[in-house]
Amino acid sequence: MKGMVLSVLFFCVLLAGCGAEGAEPARQQGGLVQEGEAEAVGEVLPTQPLYIKDVRTLHFEEPEEGYRDGGTRYRISGSQICMLRVESREADGATRLCLQAYDTKEDKWTQHILAPHIPEHENCRLVSADLTAEGELSLKMKDEDGFWLVRTDWEGNILGAAEACSQSLYPWNLDPWDGTRSFALSDGRVVLSRYDEAEQKSVLTWFDEERGGESSLGVLQDDFVNAMLTDEEGALYYLGGNSLVRWDTENNTREELFELYENGVDPGAEASGLIWNEQGEILLCRLRQGKGTIYVLTDEEPPVREQIRLSSLLGEAGTDFFRRQAAAFTQNGGEVPISLELESREAYQEDYRDRVMAELAAGKGPDVLFVTREDMTLMQKKGMLCDLSDMIPQETRDVLIPGVLELGTVNGQLVGLVPEAHFETMVTPVQIWEGDGWNLEELLEALESREDWECPVNQSGVWLDGLSMVYFLLFYADTSFWDLEQGTCRFDSQEFVHILEVCKKYGSESSAGQTAEVRYDRDGRSRLLREGETAAEILHLYGGLESYSSERERLGEHSHIVGFPAESGSGNYVDTYSLGYLVVNARTQHREEISRYFSLLLDYDNQFKTNGGCVRMDVIRDSVVYVQWRDGYYMLASSDMENRQYKGGEIAQNADGSSCLEEYLAFVESCKPVPCVPEQIRRIVMEEARPFMEGRKEAAEAAEIIQRRVQLYLNEIK
Repeated sequence: MKGMVLSVLFFCVLLAGCGAEGAEPARQQGGLVQEGEAEAVGEVLPTQPLYIKDVRTLHFEEPEEGYRDGGTRYRISGSQICMLRVESREADGATRLCLQAYDTKEDKWTQHILAPHIPEHENCRLVSADLTAEGELSLKMKDEDGFWLVRTDWEGNILGAAEACSQSLYPWNLDPWDGTRSFALSDGRVVLSRYDEAEQKSVLTWFDEERGGESSLGVLQDDFVNAMLTDEEGALYYLGGNSLVRWDTENNTREELFELYENGVDPGAEASGLIWNEQGEILLCRLRQGKGTIYVLTDEEPPVREQIRLSSLLGEAGTDFFRRQAAAFTQNGGEVPISLELESREAYQEDYRDRVMAELAAGKGPDVLFVTREDMTLMQKKGMLCDLSDMIPQETRDVLIPGVLELGTVNGQLVGLVPEAHFETMVTPVQIWEGDGWNLEELLEALESREDWECPVNQSGVWLDGLSMVYFLLFYADTSFWDLEQGTCRFDSQEFVHILEVCKKYGSESSAGQTAEVRYDRDGRSRLLREGETAAEILHLYGGLESYSSERERLGEHSHIVGFPAESGSGNYVDTYSLGYLVVNARTQHREEISRYFSLLLDYDNQFKTNGGCVRMDVIRDSVVYVQWRDGYYMLASSDMENRQYKGGEIAQNADGSSCLEEYLAFVESCKPVPCVPEQIRRIVMEEARPFMEGRKEAAEAAEIIQRRVQLYLNEIK
């Protein structure tokens, strides 16, 4: 219920020594932790006894017409989930506080509107609001004389007022950029957490508001505390970066109760909170952009029911994005939960793959699989995979990066989904090659034009050895040394022998045949290009426009993107972010639900969360904004334009002050799928080229052996 607009009378009750003349600083009142006093807390025991029992959603009301948001904070006070929004009236700029609260125990909403007024300070404006340990309001106000702290109840009755004082004396209503967080526990105790970004640790202390002093609690290394709770036994529960942890402070032991990412809890939140409900369960509250999500956690394992099996044949690598969406699937409209299966131990992954492939051959197996390109091709040939054309809506396919759809296409059939992507290309100094692209012969000519390169070919700053040069010049270039359809190859040609000889000559091997790794940092790479001391640099672009614009800034006018050698096309490639593909078992009974899951992965809002690897052209375009007050371009962390949040720093600009967005979009659209080369061909070439690089065979001899082995392989698969 909306309360009345209140004018409050000012009377001078100082806040716990704030502003008092001669008040002794907190650091001299005893109990405050001095540098080095706090002890590091012991290791976290890897347990996970809590499960999501239920998920509820809250929506806070927007400012009413005529007012705009002047700053919002979310807080938890007892059983109350609160939003404190400073609002300014558009007509005259007058400020007020809108407090909306949801009581989790009473299942009840309340709203209070306060317009504080201080006599003798008529021009005082409300700047920010917070809750104290007692659940009272702490209002920071400003006039020509400075800042004031006004303490009121939720109805606007003044409880105290004073000049704003030191943060160490008063830990409520701190500046947003302050690293201190305060947590009021249900037993009346208060914990302060100060995050040391340089040392990646949180220093925790007990806070005594009456004395303005602190005593040591402990140090949490590599953890940022977002919320805290206590139980009847006095144990602390805290929400760190990705985990809910129970901390027995008496015995200095910790247990991990719940992992956020693995359970589909969105990592993005402006504020978090922990509440006990009447049943003794923990409510994990995540608050962001006018929306609250409450996860009811229980120690009772949910009953086993029908599930969609998602199996990764690549271990844990590259599963983060689709794993989070799978864990949150039923919270986003899915009716059948998705369970992820994998073998994290690398030594056993091949056995796990064989077991899963045997299941598929028997007409069973997982519903969705995360596989390599080679396994995807093999499974498609055996008729094990669904055609995804009718599982991905046409309107979604229309906005995807063109090369992404081609990546998942085998023999004309769309069977693989790529939810994240990165890009591969080559750059060269303009003085070495001015054209927009080059073929393999032209690249070799450029290499052989000099004998005294400082670093002939490098990959992101590493001078490539001869074998690595063979790999990139053969398997990334547009070459015709094998024909899978015809089942033929021509590695015994003089052209291939020439490639081997050039790679050995300009590789980074020592005279003894041992690789002598030479690495250049960013400045060194720039110098090589600027001075024409490298013929080509291979770039792996992760991070979207932010990465691309940074590289374009480094290239300047003296170098340019030329792509890998190709007879036609750009020579720029798109590849899966993690080198894996999501495919669907042709015998699954859950096509409709899996289609919903794929829509979730490709959803406009979710594609903002791929850390720069999004596969939608519209998201790439919409994620770049010009921020006028910062006078620069930034990447959006979400699709919410009303409550903009940025990720990373400022995007490098062109010389004329524009962004590289249009150039980047053209680059992305030009990218073709990275060449698909059978693993066996790659293995044969690398195995037999090595003796030549090490001086144990002649180039022609190595080429002949490669020719025989590859031809035998082609005959077998034909």
